[in-house]
Amino acid sequence: MDLNRLDLNLLKIFDAVYRLRSLTEVAKEVHLSQPAISHALGRLREALGDRLFIRSAEGLTPTARCERLAPPVRAALETIRESLQDTANFRPADCTREFRVLLTDVGEMLLVPPLINHLRNVAPQVKLAIFQAPRTHYERMLGEHEVDIAISNLNLQRQTLRKESLFRDHCVVLRSARGDDPRGPREPLTLEEFERSHHVLISPLHDPVEQVLAQLNIKRKTVLRLPNYFALPRVIASSDWLVTVPSRIACHLQSYVALDIQDVPFPSPVFDVRMYWHTRHDTDPAHSWLREVFVSLFQAAPEALER
Repeated sequence: MDLNRLDLNLLKIFDAVYRLRSLTEVAKEVHLSQPAISHALGRLREALGDRLFIRSAEGLTPTARCERLAPPVRAALETIRESLQDTANFRPADCTREFRVLLTDVGEMLLVPPLINHLRNVAPQVKLAIFQAPRTHYERMLGEHEVDIAISNLNLQRQTLRKESLFRDHCVVLRSARGDDPRGPREPLTLEEFERSHHVLISPLHDPVEQVLAQLNIKRKTVLRLPNYFALPRVIASSDWLVTVPSRIACHLQSYVALDIQDVPFPSPVFDVRMYWHTRHDTDPAHSWLREVFVSLFQAAPEALER
C-alpha cells in the first residue's frame, strides 16, 4: 500500500473504532456523523484490503489483521499528540485525556477510589480506563501502548520501561472476628494452628507468598479458591477459615465486616509495589502529571490506601 495515498485522518477513526467498537460512540468522540464514520471505514477497508471489523452480537469484532495494526497505530497517534503538546501550558483542569491503567484486582480496590476522588477535584474532565491482564503481558502492553501506566509488585526489567516505587506491603492472616467472645482476644497464630486450619486461596496466586510457603515446607488445607477478593469478607466472617492476604487489602476488607487480622506465623514476604511506564512518556506533560498524582497519593501518604 502507498502511504502517500492514505488519508492519515482515517487512522484516528480506525483507533476510535477499535477502542469503542460502536460507530455511534465513535461519531460522538470524533464529532462526525455516523454515515461519515461508515464512509471512512469503507475507505480504510479498501486501502488496506481487509474487512478490519466484522459485525457481531457484541458489536464490531476486529479481524486478525486489525488486531495486528491497532497497537502500532495507537502508539503512532499518541506520539504525534504528545509531540504537539505544550508542556509549559499544561493545566490538569483542562485535560480531557483518557488514561489507561493496568491494575490487579487489589489495585482496583485500593487505588481507584482515592484516585477518582482526587481527579474529580483537580481534573474533572480526565477519564480512566482500568485494565487487568496476566502478569506475563505487562511488558508487552506497556511497550505496545495498550496501557499508559502499570501498577504491580513485579520487577519488570525491560530497558524501555521506567519505574518508581510507590509503597511496600507484607502478608497477614484474615479470619472471622470473635466480637464479645468471653475467651477474650486471640493468642498469636501459631504455625501448628495455621497448618491445621482450613484456608481460602485467591487465584491467581500471589507468587511471593507461595514461594515462601514452599521454601518453608508449610502445608495448607485449601477448601475454597476464589478468582478475586470481592466475596472474601462474607466468606471469612461466616466461617472459621483463614486467608493469607496483603496487609492493606486486609484492612480494606475489615471495613466491610467484622474480621480479625493476625500476623503470619512465618517470615512474611515483602511486596514492593511499583509504578511502570514506557520511556516514550518521559516528557509527556499529561503523563508526567498523572505519575505525580500516583506518587503524591500513594507514596507520600500511604494511609490513603486504607480509607
